[in-house]
Amino acid sequence: MKSANIKAIIALEPGVGFVFPEGEVPPPMESSSPFGPLKGVAVSRSDFEKLTHIPILMIFGDHIPENPSPHGGEDNWRVRLKEARLMAETINRHGGDAKVLHLPDIGVYGNTHFLFEDKNNEEIADIIDQWIVKKGLGG
Repeated sequence: MKSANIKAIIALEPGVGFVFPEGEVPPPMESSSPFGPLKGVAVSRSDFEKLTHIPILMIFGDHIPENPSPHGGEDNWRVRLKEARLMAETINRHGGDAKVLHLPDIGVYGNTHFLFEDKNNEEIADIIDQWIVKKGLGG
């Protein structure tokens, strides 16, 4: 949002900074994470609209529970995945192009929080490269 020179965003398991336009921030998400509840960040509508002009891809690995977990580390990523999906939905509702890719949904398993260091990092790189080409950003 702070630079007009950004052509796209590719975020590997983003954990902070999920932004929403003022008046559309979801309620805090409770979690057993040691970081406490996850809270979306309100930004001005004009700043948020900047995100609707670039493609955004947020990628998450597996071992993320769907339901609350007493294990803080797992629950930390549960709420972050959920918040990422809410942010993408909000961007798309405002005319943008945001996608959250949970790798198990496409049959890719075995990933930790460090997707770029995992044994299948070339497969992850290929997924990212295909998205870049599909968006007309390179080849």
